[in-house]
Amino acid sequence: MRNVLIAALLAQLTPAPANRHATVTVAPAEVGGKPGGKLALFVDITPKPGIHVYAPGAKDYIAVSLKLAPRPDFKTGRAAFPKSEDMFFEPLNEHVPVYQKPFRITQDVTLAKSVAAGSTVTVAGTLSFQACDDKVCYAPESVPVSWSVLVK
Repeated sequence: MRNVLIAALLAQLTPAPANRHATVTVAPAEVGGKPGGKLALFVDITPKPGIHVYAPGAKDYIAVSLKLAPRPDFKTGRAAFPKSEDMFFEPLNEHVPVYQKPFRITQDVTLAKSVAAGSTVTVAGTLSFQACDDKVCYAPESVPVSWSVLVK
């Protein structure tokens, strides 16, 4: 019995492989833009059945976030998140903002005026989130994301 409890505890502490609790895709994978131009990049997240991801504004929980690595050839705006669902968590008598259905994060990026036409700019970063079901929260997950921007 003790070994079963230890194994169960270790399974919850072991980082989950990327995309274990949600499918993450970027769109468009390749996009074009002009020097100084603004682009909209998207991250689509689909939680697996029975799974929820905490939305921005969730207190005391790890909310989904998108962080792009800074580079001199583009400037990032704020990521835009869709309206979340309210989930009532009865054991703690609390309401929490979550995503249980597919959702899309929109990230605006402005290319630097100095980028050369014909070059490719890679926009890369990390999507981080914690997935939970109605009984357990899993280890936080980080998924690398990237887009190739062809400068026109």
